[in-house]
Amino acid sequence: MDQIPTSVPAIELEHVTFRYFEHGKHNVLEDASIRIPQGKITVIAGNSGCGKSTMAAVADGLYPENGGILSSGQVRLFGQPAGEMSPAARSRYLSMMFQNPDLQFCMDTLRKELRFCLENICVPVEKMDEEVERWAGKMDMTPFLDRKLYTLSGGEKQKAALTCLFLLGSKAILMDEPFANIDEDGAREIVQWIVRQNREQGLTVAAIDHRLDYWLPAADEIIVMGKGGKILERGINRENFESHRSLFDREGLYYPGRYEQKVQEEGAEVPALVLEKASVKGLLDEACAVIPKGRITALLGPSGCGKTTLFYTLLGKGAYGGSIKADFGGGLKEISSVRPKERFLHMGIVFQNPGNQFITQNVYQEVEESYRRWQPQKDEKEQKEQVEEQLRSYGLGQYRKYSPYMLSQGQQRRLAVLASLAGNQEFLLLDEPTYGQDYRSTMAIMEELQEKVRRDGLTVLMATHDRALAHAVSSVIYEVKDRKLVRVSSDEQEKGGQNGAEN
Repeated sequence: MDQIPTSVPAIELEHVTFRYFEHGKHNVLEDASIRIPQGKITVIAGNSGCGKSTMAAVADGLYPENGGILSSGQVRLFGQPAGEMSPAARSRYLSMMFQNPDLQFCMDTLRKELRFCLENICVPVEKMDEEVERWAGKMDMTPFLDRKLYTLSGGEKQKAALTCLFLLGSKAILMDEPFANIDEDGAREIVQWIVRQNREQGLTVAAIDHRLDYWLPAADEIIVMGKGGKILERGINRENFESHRSLFDREGLYYPGRYEQKVQEEGAEVPALVLEKASVKGLLDEACAVIPKGRITALLGPSGCGKTTLFYTLLGKGAYGGSIKADFGGGLKEISSVRPKERFLHMGIVFQNPGNQFITQNVYQEVEESYRRWQPQKDEKEQKEQVEEQLRSYGLGQYRKYSPYMLSQGQQRRLAVLASLAGNQEFLLLDEPTYGQDYRSTMAIMEELQEKVRRDGLTVLMATHDRALAHAVSSVIYEVKDRKLVRVSSDEQEKGGQNGAEN
């Protein structure tokens, strides 16, 4: 590969206009231009749905090669026209990690996936095993090499995707929400590793992220993107960040310390869910917890510790030892004795990957179907009015005719929450509900949940890696430690909220 002057941008989009549908009126990118410099760490922030992920996919060549219409503009990688490159040639310059890692795995285990990556860049067969072991070791993924990818937690899948990304050895990497399901310690370790690669190897890094906590100490530049891919501000860094807070406030974006502390609820706790010496094979061992009715309870813990598995167990999708009792009306009952139909009448869930729960062809139908199934007593006109109102309030009105799968991950999350709330169940399980959300969208979801908690007595159990959010909105916090559920004390909650504001 010829030496490229450092003044040439690593990634350049110039006056790009792109839409998904040939006859569609909505351009996701509208005359959008961006330059990512070589050898730097650049973070791109912006509202959910403003076009960040689409811009990344256009830069990487996924679009328009595999869909959509690029009606104008140029894309260059290290000065070379990207449209004239083969996928193999492009990968030498740029590799991308998707927002949803499930969408980019081609094999059933990480070992096979890594070998497949090496095959695509023509690494000799005799060197493959050594490279696989070396990169798995660097990323602490050796224990996961031969596990089926579908059995990994969301955070473990993201680390698997990152391992594939780094193994390819491209001059630049582009990551879309790389830490959405990774715990805080894991995210900081990966950022430190990325910084080393950047400093020692000159790796160019571009990351799309709503959470700046991990990046602010490391980023050379933060770019704020607006609707249609318009650049609102760039050149933001740790030194001058304070002078740009008003921009983040105006755009509804998160910054460290933005979550406000909650007001503590009054009154005695009435149990909605009780775990007594509950064991889930390989994850929880004789864990005890009391989840109170009519409150928001947060569940923290490292990636792969069993938070999602516990949710599936509560829904009757896994065996357990000990006792798990829930109040589905009429007092606490062992959940294994409750029929599935009765359980789902009282308990809903928003999956970690919201795409797994969509059942219709477009956004409007998804919410309409939920209202039709769960609130049949309302006439058709009233249902339609509610659907329209809710779509507007969640910022999804203009996407009403879109397939749910055409939405950004953040928009998919909002749609899944909205459809689930139509069920009016007494108990809601939320698995990483703010994944892919900007601050404004996060707080819109949380405020809607808090209102249903106050008004309807909704009980919420929320699994999250966002410790600051947990301290800001939850009445009770449990943390998975050494296969136990440890309740965080009020003093620790207050301290945790303060620490979240300081980071």
